[in-house]
Amino acid sequence: MRKVKRELKIISQDDGAIVLDKNRGIYFQVNASGVSMLEGLSKGLTVDELALQLETLFSLDKAQAETDVAEFMALLKEMKLA
Repeated sequence: MRKVKRELKIISQDDGAIVLDKNRGIYFQVNASGVSMLEGLSKGLTVDELALQLETLFSLDKAQAETDVAEFMALLKEMKLA
């Protein structure tokens, strides 16, 4: 299980959210699946649970959901957020 390391401010929009890391003064935009994954991480969901959540919420097949989670986690790690 991975968690987001910093406290992030999530500002909802119609098609996703703006995520602000106030500590470092950076921000980025995520789509609805990104919001879902960030919320899941904040609740302590595992990578497998995140993939299942994406499958259910966005009608994805298992392989696509797993790929999306892996890519999102890699992005968070690259940004030093996970």
